[in-house]
Amino acid sequence: MKIANIVAIVTLSSPLDLKFLHEQLSQTEIPPKSPWLKLRLPPDNTYIAFYKSGKFLVTTKDPEKLPLIANQVLDLLIGIGLDVKIVDIKIHNVVVQDTILLNTSLEALIENLDPRKAEFEPEQFPALVYKDWGVSFLLFSTGKVIVSGLKDFNDAESVITRFKNVIGIR
Repeated sequence: MKIANIVAIVTLSSPLDLKFLHEQLSQTEIPPKSPWLKLRLPPDNTYIAFYKSGKFLVTTKDPEKLPLIANQVLDLLIGIGLDVKIVDIKIHNVVVQDTILLNTSLEALIENLDPRKAEFEPEQFPALVYKDWGVSFLLFSTGKVIVSGLKDFNDAESVITRFKNVIGIR
């Protein structure tokens, strides 16, 4: 099992003027019709999205790097004259990837699942989608499973085990 992606929200001590940030930070861009300002942070090209509310989103694959990335962004903001501090860093979403040894087809699996929680429409998307316990599973015919919506990586193994039990794989 591996982490595919982590999204964290960093809350600052005051709101942000996105126009000012865009003028001061040359590496930013405002996506069309978007309420945020986008930044790619070197050296890893880490995605950052600033919001007027004084929050910014960080996307990474390494939870250990979150404080480092947040402080790197804080240094940028202080460097352009903003008087802000980090108030909170909260993981919003953890996406993990794993592999399940399938002994049946996705078509056969969907037959025994609660239709309020599961769907499989191969013409639309090649994975069985299952939603329960506050997370979403994408199960592909190769056995690859993507789990999204976790708040903590440590919960990944237990929800995958629960999912395996629901689909009848031990």
